[in-house]
Amino acid sequence: MRRFRYPILLGLGWLVWIWAVALISEQVWPWMMGPHNWSYDVSRRATALTRWDSGWYVAIVESGYQNPPTRVAEQTNHAFFPLYPLIVRAIVKATKMETSVAGNIVSALALLGTLPLLAQFTRRNFGEDEVKPALWLFLLFPTSFFFASVYTESLVLFLSLLAVVALQEKKPVVSAAGAYLAGLTRISGILLAPYLFLLSLEESGRDELKKPRTWIKALVAALPPLAGFGTFCLYYWKRFGDPFLFFTAQHNWADAPKTVWDGPRLIWEAVVTDITTGRILTKSPARTLEGFFFVLFIGLSLYLIVKKRFSHGAYSGMTTGIILASGTLESTGRYVLPAFPAFVALSRLHTRPILWALILTGCAAAQVFYVFVFVHWLWAG
Repeated sequence: MRRFRYPILLGLGWLVWIWAVALISEQVWPWMMGPHNWSYDVSRRATALTRWDSGWYVAIVESGYQNPPTRVAEQTNHAFFPLYPLIVRAIVKATKMETSVAGNIVSALALLGTLPLLAQFTRRNFGEDEVKPALWLFLLFPTSFFFASVYTESLVLFLSLLAVVALQEKKPVVSAAGAYLAGLTRISGILLAPYLFLLSLEESGRDELKKPRTWIKALVAALPPLAGFGTFCLYYWKRFGDPFLFFTAQHNWADAPKTVWDGPRLIWEAVVTDITTGRILTKSPARTLEGFFFVLFIGLSLYLIVKKRFSHGAYSGMTTGIILASGTLESTGRYVLPAFPAFVALSRLHTRPILWALILTGCAAAQVFYVFVFVHWLWAG
C-alpha cells in the first residue's frame, strides 16, 4: 500500500493544481473566449475542462450515436469510441449528475488508477530510482491536462497499463480484460496487440522462443484489444450496416476526400508551407510545438529500441507514428500521451539536476498556457 500512496497523493495534488489553473483561466479575460458551435444549454453547464471534442462525448452520453454521415466534411460522433461515454452515462443515470461533471470524475478516477500502475511498470522495467521522476514528468507534461478533461486519454492509459502490468505479473485474465476494454476506448488501444505480443515473447525468455506454445501464448495475449475493436465494429455493422463506420466518419472530418495513405503527404505539405511562409514562428506556433512533440517521441522510441527495450520502443513508436495517418500534427501533444514508455525514457534526464529542473519548470509553464488557451476555446488539441 505504501507504494500506491505516493502516486495517488501526487495525482490528487496535481488534480487540485490543474483544476485551479482551469477555473482561474476561465475567469481571466473572458472576452478572449473563442467561437464555438455548442448550444447555449451545453456551453452554460459545461465545466472549464469540457471543451472541443468533449462535446461529442457529451452528445453520445445524452443522445447516443447520430445518423451516419452522407457527405464529405460532415462531422458526426461515429469517430468516437463507446466505452468512455458508456461509463459516464452509467454514472449520470445512477446519480443524476451533470454530464460534463461525470466525465471529469471518470477521467480523474482513471488517472488515479493509472499512476500506481505507471509506478509499478517503471519500477519493474527501469528501476526504483526512475519512478518519481517518471510520475512528475508524466503529470507536468504540457498536454497532460487532458487526463482531467472530458476526453478518453486517462481511461485508455489506465486500461493499457493494466494490460501490460498484468501480463508481466502473470495475470493473463486481468491483462486480457484491460486490453479488450482498451480496444473499446480509443484507436490507440489496438496498438496494444503488437505490444502485448512482443512483450509476451520477451517475458518468456530467449530459451523458450523455440517452443510453439510460447508463440501461441503471445498470439493469445495480442487478441483482446483486437477483439475489443472488433466488438465496436460489430455494433456499427448491426446498427448502421457499416462495420468500418469509424473510419468513414474519421475521413469525413476533412474538407476533402482523403485516406490514411494521404496523411504523411498532407503533414509534409503543411510543414513545408509553415516553413516557407514564416508561419512556423508566427501564425502557427502551436502546430510548430506539436511538430516538436512528434520528433521528440519518435526519438525517444528509437532510444528505447537502441537500449534493447524493443517492445516498449516499438509501442511508443507506433503510438506516435499513427499520427501520420491523421493528416495533421495539430493534436500530436494529445496523441502521444498513451506512449507511457517514452515518458519514462525522457524522465531519465533527472540525473542532470539543473537540466531536469529546467525541463519540469518549462513543462509546468507550458501546461498553464495550454490550459488557458484550451479553456478559452483558442486551441483544440
